[in-house]
Amino acid sequence: MKKLYSVLGSILGFLIILLYAFKNIQALAGFSFTGMDDILGYFNIVQQYLIYALAGLAGLELVAGKKLIAYLFFLILAFVVVSTFFPDVINTVM
Repeated sequence: MKKLYSVLGSILGFLIILLYAFKNIQALAGFSFTGMDDILGYFNIVQQYLIYALAGLAGLELVAGKKLIAYLFFLILAFVVVSTFFPDVINTVM
């Protein structure tokens, strides 16, 4: 499983760097076209999810083979994602 997590993490890391590069080039060069704001908005959302996915994969790679610790890590990761993207869910539960 560590090899799978490593490969997926490498792919996600590459995608994150590509998105940052595109956003930085757009900011430095100032090129624009119709719908650019929508595309950059979608990139921001995708980037946020990719960063959580990358952090999750790195953590799962670390705890691979340790079932109890991996389960606890997964619960903590799920809490962070839910509380970040859906704060109203946490407010209604608590």
